[in-house]
Amino acid sequence: MIVKEVLASVDVIPDPYVKSVTYAKIGERLARARDGNYKTAFLRALETAKEIEDPVRMFRALLSIGYSFGRAGLKSSKKIYQGVLEDSRILSPPQRDEIMRTAATYMLALGEIGEAITYALEIANPKLRNGVLLDIVRANTRMIGREQLKAAYRLRKSKLALEYIDEEPHRSKALLELIKAYIILGSYENGISLLREIKTREWARQAFKEVSFYLKEREVLGHYIDSLEAVAQELIEKFGREFTEELALAFALSGEGVPAAGLIRRLENSDEVFVRIALELLERDHDVLPAFISALDEHEAELVGRVVMNRILERPELGNWEVVKAIGKSTPSEEIWAKIARYYVLAGEFEGAMKIGSLLRDSRLRSIVMADVAHHLVKEGDVERAIDAALEVRDPKFSSILVSEILIKALEQELPGRVKQWNGSKR
Repeated sequence: MIVKEVLASVDVIPDPYVKSVTYAKIGERLARARDGNYKTAFLRALETAKEIEDPVRMFRALLSIGYSFGRAGLKSSKKIYQGVLEDSRILSPPQRDEIMRTAATYMLALGEIGEAITYALEIANPKLRNGVLLDIVRANTRMIGREQLKAAYRLRKSKLALEYIDEEPHRSKALLELIKAYIILGSYENGISLLREIKTREWARQAFKEVSFYLKEREVLGHYIDSLEAVAQELIEKFGREFTEELALAFALSGEGVPAAGLIRRLENSDEVFVRIALELLERDHDVLPAFISALDEHEAELVGRVVMNRILERPELGNWEVVKAIGKSTPSEEIWAKIARYYVLAGEFEGAMKIGSLLRDSRLRSIVMADVAHHLVKEGDVERAIDAALEVRDPKFSSILVSEILIKALEQELPGRVKQWNGSKR
């Protein structure tokens, strides 16, 4: 009884558009519940829609009704849409374009990719048409990721939509979606090969980066480095040598230091780029920085190591032991090793810092390191070890002064508040 009461109550809605859509939504729910009253609801929805005087609102209502038909699993939804397709030709191009865009969106939501493309192609405005086709390709890629049983079908439909996208950056964006689909399906070579077809620099960079990351996540990046390097060279020829740095960064962020370094070495300002990329890796993902540093030659490593250690000493939270160790292994520079010793001190690893200091041949750097260690050990209350560190300084004069300072500071710490400033009185 309640169903019939609800259906009867819809009639009190004064707006025929809202009324027809409401009947359709009720019909959809009744059909799902296998209640025979769904036929009555849908029939009233169609009858009410035809009473709408404004043709644009009438077509919108019919599209919404058709969508409810589709959600209910009724094949007649396509007939409703076909009727709108034909009858809407009376509208002006801008009005009809919006109707066709809505039709494509509804069909896409129903998973009817072929029909969605059909309605998208009816849109006269090139920018709007390309945008809708791009939305279709994007949605298709998401569906491929969720249900791979229909992957081949969806891939064909994405290719079909791509054929009709004739403006940038829509086409490049759609190519990226198709590349993602290939990668999801494990067709890596096809995905990599499509990178060549992207004609917009921004999206070529984005696509190259995403492909590198996808392959890294699937732990197959190493198998396709040669293919990626070949594509990188073609993209550089297409977009200019300045594009080299962007591709090098993509390689470096993927943990592939060797091809990244190889690209950078082609640049006239390679030293500047090595430093810039190293600092960006430190900020964005320091876990990939060791692989980048390990790919550098001695000169490059010294250049990068100095700047990176300076940044880490300024902001210790950016560093980690893997980065510091990679820098140490890549360069014999005692200046950089002194900075590494400083990092050890900040981390409380005094034994490691002393070991580094004892190996330094440069007396100035050795003194700096040992003095640093000694001062921190005094703060820790370990006077004996602080003196041992100070005595490791090769310059006897500097060593003597350092030991003197340590003993005085140790006394001040031992007798807090007991050493008062003399006020001139003999008593």
